[in-house]
Amino acid sequence: MFPELDSTWLICALVLFLGCTIQAAVGFGMAIVAAPVMVILKPEWVPYILAVSAFVVSLSGAWQQRAAIQWRAMTPAFITRLPGTIVGTWLLLIMSVSVLQITVAAMVLLTVVVSLWLKPFPANATNLGIAGFVSGITGTTTSIGGPPMALVMQHGSAVTARANLSVYFVYSCIISLIGYQLAGLLNSSTLLVSLTMVPIALLGFGAGKQLQRHVDNRFRPILLTVCSLSAGFALINTISEQF
Repeated sequence: MFPELDSTWLICALVLFLGCTIQAAVGFGMAIVAAPVMVILKPEWVPYILAVSAFVVSLSGAWQQRAAIQWRAMTPAFITRLPGTIVGTWLLLIMSVSVLQITVAAMVLLTVVVSLWLKPFPANATNLGIAGFVSGITGTTTSIGGPPMALVMQHGSAVTARANLSVYFVYSCIISLIGYQLAGLLNSSTLLVSLTMVPIALLGFGAGKQLQRHVDNRFRPILLTVCSLSAGFALINTISEQF
């Protein structure tokens, strides 16, 4: 049965549009806007709708900037994402979610602060491999998978970073969606709602694409700001759940 497009759907669609706009403009960050609202209004939609929408936006971004993708350099990140996911799953079994969220958020914030004073480091195969592993852990445990990859790419060109982030998230979303399906979490009702959000995701990508040229001139500070907001939202959300 086709899902009802009520006021809750409209609000979720609006925040998803804004999140997809940010993701298309910067390369990541959709969950920063969409997740906090969706988890309150429709927690059963998270993270499935976010994964489908992120896949659509990332695939569109990867295709748009396909000439800038550094396939050879990104291969280690694709490989290490898998063991990172396994470690993240193991951590979920032995640690509380709140402890993991606080730890990951604090690590991201600390990394942002430290990176402001560190010398530029290259987004080479080794660093991207490490980032892919860490992203697998943080993405699995707290849904904050973007900052580890983005922080490694912060000193590169905006176009290359956005292209590499897009293709990485295409890969990550495929892994997540396969996992949800195998675990029986992605039922027909959730899938239908996710599909109704695809046009919204495409509209968000179109809007974000128009902002890319403005972002490119201030890419690093914007990227670090999005990383900080991502960690900050996770930290505030975790602390609020304790009260």
